[in-house]
Amino acid sequence: MPFWTGVTGAGHDPKRESRFVVSIGALNNTSYVWYAKSFTKPVATVKSVAHRYLNHSFNYPGSVEWNEVTLEMVDPTDPVDAAGSLADLLSAIGYDVPSSESGLKTVSKRKSVVAIGIVSVSHIDDEGTPIETWTLNQPIVTKIDWGSVKYDSDNLNTLKLSLKYDWATCVLGAEATGGTRAVTANAGDTGTFFKVSGSAS
Repeated sequence: MPFWTGVTGAGHDPKRESRFVVSIGALNNTSYVWYAKSFTKPVATVKSVAHRYLNHSFNYPGSVEWNEVTLEMVDPTDPVDAAGSLADLLSAIGYDVPSSESGLKTVSKRKSVVAIGIVSVSHIDDEGTPIETWTLNQPIVTKIDWGSVKYDSDNLNTLKLSLKYDWATCVLGAEATGGTRAVTANAGDTGTFFKVSGSAS
């Protein structure tokens, strides 16, 4: 039934941008990043290759590339100092500031993936239950922004963490509370953009 008539029964409201939770192992361990302000969901870009023949151009799909995502968060200071957590993350992926005692350690993908941990963002319903969960696989840090300061603003300080990843997985509905499973497109489905293998329709 249309979502605007589904006010009773077991149906859900449409997904809201403001109903979400973010989990990043490096920032919250086993809980949610409760100081998250916004998070860009994954974007898949399908590259195309053009073949020219006389006056015509025919396009063919190429490789799929997953775009960078960015987490915006406020810096609560207590009980978590987010700015300090980001500094620790930069160190954990292998960066050392230059010094007379500087070693030979460098940044690596292995360190990045281990240091960041599991990264996921979930749409939740009005009961707080995840109804759509995206997980980033093998993420690496691409940018850390500690914000800015100015005398004419009373806004909360905003930090930004940008990540790239190799691929993303999506879990919908009742399956969204456990594990991550690959998304498959199902041409026969109606009303559903993604269908997760093995989950109920």
